Amino acid sequence: MAIPDIRSSVCRLPRAAGAIVILLLACQVAHGARYLMPEANAPRVGELLVMNAKYEDTLAQLAQRYGVGYRELADANPDVDPWIPGEGTPIVLPTEYLLPPGPREGIVLNLPEFRLYYYLPSGAEIVTFPIGIGRSSFPTPKTDTKIVGRVRDPTWYPGESARKEYAAEGRPLPRAVPAGPDNPMGSMALILGIKSYFIHGTNKPFGVGQQASFGCVRLYPDDIESLSATVPNGTRVRIIDEPVKVAWVKDELFLEVHKDLNEQSSFERVAQAIGAAIGDTGAVVDWERAEEMARKASGIPEPILSRNLVKRQAR
Repeated sequence: MAIPDIRSSVCRLPRAAGAIVILLLACQVAHGARYLMPEANAPRVGELLVMNAKYEDTLAQLAQRYGVGYRELADANPDVDPWIPGEGTPIVLPTEYLLPPGPREGIVLNLPEFRLYYYLPSGAEIVTFPIGIGRSSFPTPKTDTKIVGRVRDPTWYPGESARKEYAAEGRPLPRAVPAGPDNPMGSMALILGIKSYFIHGTNKPFGVGQQASFGCVRLYPDDIESLSATVPNGTRVRIIDEPVKVAWVKDELFLEVHKDLNEQSSFERVAQAIGAAIGDTGAVVDWERAEEMARKASGIPEPILSRNLVKRQAR
């Protein structure tokens, strides 16, 4: 079946034969993807989508246009040239997620996933946004904190390391960078309860979905406006490092694997997570499929219960 023009519609990526044409909802594009809260025994939201690229498209442009981060889009499409995907090339939009581990409350930032989850106070809905995070030399800290305030059109006070780096590139910085097109904090910043760290917008959307900041968390301009209008001060913020997610979705076991922050993946870590999930249930896992998913680290959740009758042992 032909995949229709993404500018008007997309297709569900079928797990079985037969795709169904649907419209891409605006809430999934400009202001994060918003979902009804799933049942406790079904911690999965969204659905995988696929589209056809146009001649002029790049993965960076498509990521921003359709509300995903650059790296997660590239990982979901490893055989696609990120600069010249090519006219008519199918592009998988990784818009299906297993919820991160831990309490379903407040904001959860999963660093290797490059994604923010916000559980609305009503308990009825969840919103998720792609994020940019700190580089390896300026890592975003793993911590448990909260939103303590917000500032419109923030001034950036670059640290000594940032000033040295910019000066070495021939772009010396003042001690205070006012709001405007040269300010990397964008138009809005949420203040975290850890000194000098913020969740903010950006003047360089290409950095969303990548390790590009000096430690702060970046959102697309529209996304930070949407989040800041919704999240109250005092909201809990958990920043975690979980490249592997395993969860029972009713009677199916799902696996979702991302590269770690060094762009590596580990089958040992995957096997440990699966072992913890199945416990003594006697579930029969398709270990060959799990190993393949660990190697690809595409970030796409898939069921991994074996259809075979013979139980295999993790290597």
